[in-house]
Amino acid sequence: MELIPLASGSKGNSYLVLSGRTSILIDAGLSAKQLCLRLAISGIQPETIDAIFVTHEHADHIAGVRVFSKQFDIPVFMNAACFAAAHHHYKLEEIRNLHLFETGVSVEYQDVILHPLSVSHDTSDPICFTLDNGKTSLGIFTDLGKISTLIQTHARQLDALILESNHDPLMLKMNSRYPEKVKQRIRSNRGHLSNIQAAEFARDIILQGKLHFLMLAHLSEQNNTEEQCIRTFSDIFSPHHIDLPLSFARQDAPGPKIIL
Repeated sequence: MELIPLASGSKGNSYLVLSGRTSILIDAGLSAKQLCLRLAISGIQPETIDAIFVTHEHADHIAGVRVFSKQFDIPVFMNAACFAAAHHHYKLEEIRNLHLFETGVSVEYQDVILHPLSVSHDTSDPICFTLDNGKTSLGIFTDLGKISTLIQTHARQLDALILESNHDPLMLKMNSRYPEKVKQRIRSNRGHLSNIQAAEFARDIILQGKLHFLMLAHLSEQNNTEEQCIRTFSDIFSPHHIDLPLSFARQDAPGPKIIL
């Protein structure tokens, strides 16, 4: 299995997963033009994408789905609640090849089995995905306000994980540009994971599972930095002698391709 993070953050999210003859986008929150550009930078032709799987209806995850799908005749998969919440605003009824799946029920697509897991976020029926090709298991866990028992259980079976590490609590608290209501939403159980929450979760699944690759994602441009993430994870990992390297999915640039 190969992974190319095309974009990650509040301005747009998309991850390309390659396995055998299968090329899947998880989310398409960039414009179709920008998706094509980032795929080209990564050496991928957009017409080779086999499917788009959508996690939820926020713009930074769904904004480019309709145009990109129509332009290259790509099937789109989402759950029914996501479609109901987003179809009018994003004209999803124009998608020619749309498939609605049930949260919690695995979808077998070509070389990959995708499992949509329910998460806590402020949308209709938000999910994250695990992807398994029989050799490697990858989780893409972003846009969740808390770590549930369900997420913990599935995470222990993962070889690789893309994990939200959205904000540093102190940076968020001190940010005078954010109204208190927005801060409360981010910190809530239906918001986003802090660096501390992400690091403690990662620590537990490394100690209890088989994780050997970790990429941090969806970092806030206003309330976080890669350096702050590294400090927090180091503080939480070091007492347990965990030396798993960290990599980052970026907002402004794709890649690089990672072989899992």
